Amino acid sequence: MVWIIVGLVVLLLAAVIGLAAVAASKALSVRDSLTPAVPIASGIPAKVAAGDAEGAAADAAALKELAARAVSQTEGWDWRIAEWIPVVGQNLAAVRTAAESVDEVADFSVDSLPNLDLSAFRPVNGAIDLQAIRGLEGVVSGGAETFAGITARIDSADRTFLLPQVADALTTLDDAVSGVDETLGTLSPILKVLPSALGEGTPRTYLLVFQGNSELRASGGNPAAIALVTATEGRIELTTQATSTQFANARAESIAPLDAETESLYSDIIGRWIPNMTITPDFPTTVDIMRAWWADEGLPPFDDVIATDPVALSYILRATGPIPLATGETLTSENAVSLLLNEVYFNYGEMVPGQGADGTAQDLFFASAAAQIFSTLTSGVENPLALFDALAQASDESRMKIWSSNPDIEAMVSGTRLAGTLPATNDDRTIAGVYFNDTTGAKTDYYADANVVASTDQCTASGPPTFHQTITFANNITPEQADGLPYFITGPYFEPGWIATDVVVYAPVGAAITSWNVEGAESFTLMSEGTHLGRSVVRISVVTPPQTAATITVDMTGADGTTGADYGPYDVWTTPMVRETPVTLETPGCG
Repeated sequence: MVWIIVGLVVLLLAAVIGLAAVAASKALSVRDSLTPAVPIASGIPAKVAAGDAEGAAADAAALKELAARAVSQTEGWDWRIAEWIPVVGQNLAAVRTAAESVDEVADFSVDSLPNLDLSAFRPVNGAIDLQAIRGLEGVVSGGAETFAGITARIDSADRTFLLPQVADALTTLDDAVSGVDETLGTLSPILKVLPSALGEGTPRTYLLVFQGNSELRASGGNPAAIALVTATEGRIELTTQATSTQFANARAESIAPLDAETESLYSDIIGRWIPNMTITPDFPTTVDIMRAWWADEGLPPFDDVIATDPVALSYILRATGPIPLATGETLTSENAVSLLLNEVYFNYGEMVPGQGADGTAQDLFFASAAAQIFSTLTSGVENPLALFDALAQASDESRMKIWSSNPDIEAMVSGTRLAGTLPATNDDRTIAGVYFNDTTGAKTDYYADANVVASTDQCTASGPPTFHQTITFANNITPEQADGLPYFITGPYFEPGWIATDVVVYAPVGAAITSWNVEGAESFTLMSEGTHLGRSVVRISVVTPPQTAATITVDMTGADGTTGADYGPYDVWTTPMVRETPVTLETPGCG
């Protein structure tokens, strides 16, 4: 009897080994089919973006053939039984998941590519085909659902005992699919609201606000150039242009009512000069003040507001290519920032003895440049995907902000940096704010840089966590540069090359600012402190001569009765400057 049992065990083991060997052989065939499928699948988006519909369709057909061959190897009874074998089975199941996922990608590509035409985004004679947008929305929505399902399938795969090569292949596929899933998931709601946003049925008006980072404001910069755009049944027209100088600045009182906390922190200067309406990081507050200025000037009302800056424009120029300006310059992705934020003040405008500064030539330059850029964008961008990438980068860096009276659009941007609002709770993420407002009255911030080192013990503290920030604001102007700077850059209030800045620090929601200190500045002054937007805030003025840096440290403590578990992942949002503002996070114990 013992020998019979031993024999049966031996036979069972032999059968298991045999099944595993057969399945392993098939797995190699699956690998051979999927290996060339990866570069084919990766190349399809580029061909779609380039308008090579025929090439993309051919690649989709080839992808389907390879994927179908791979899936067929995993459908037999021997493969499915082998999946029950410990360790071996998990690897086989992962390989089958990969094959089925690629096959589903191929099915979507074959079915959808004939209807996927990105030229729908390219205006023809200044108008976008709204029916084409609706057709594209159907394809993208279907794709979003498909890829979300594929992502869920891959994420549910058991990776406990996967061989390194299997695990790596599944991770590569997961990353690729997740990227498409995220892109389609982002595009789908945008395409749903795009027809109404483009004036389908009812015209919509957009106020475009261009913020100059060479004169910093918390939201980005001085909103010196403004334009009104009207969208009617897909046709987009530039209807009004304005500059900050044409408004009745230096008012005796704010042009719009201010809530008590905003006025206490920033003073009523936020509503008395239009360049100061962006000194708050709360974009809806800026929109309310802008609406009052616009109406006071007797200009047509607007439905929505979009704010951006020249750095974001430099990203967009990667998609449009160079733009010749009527003034003789050519605007490119490489020179847009320096030309619009610095060189213009050397090349246009002058000091008239006894009359002050004449900025008329600068205003004409900016108006001409804005009109030419708008004309280029509305005449069609050859690579819409490059434009989407540019807009996404600008959004991630807080260089674009959107406020809309359309509840669907407002809901879509809510909670993102596009909304220009700090989160109201710490549930999903714990956000502190570091913002800069120029008080030099000049354009010297083109030469400034800043960085933030932020730390917290929220993942190790048993009681209320603490937060600490070290902020460095550097004036990079050399004495030699200072001697050659024009009046429009230096301004009338400080020695040439000196920079005066209000550093405004917002604690996480519920946390209290317990101490602060400044080192390295020529001088510093506590301007105000208190509560704003449900947060503890301190506003400190620092003055930095050329080639110096001010270091501001701020300590904060979480609300009584809280623990680190009450706080989501920590981050710091800052003013978008001319160059990147690095934020280094030190969160021990957070993984």
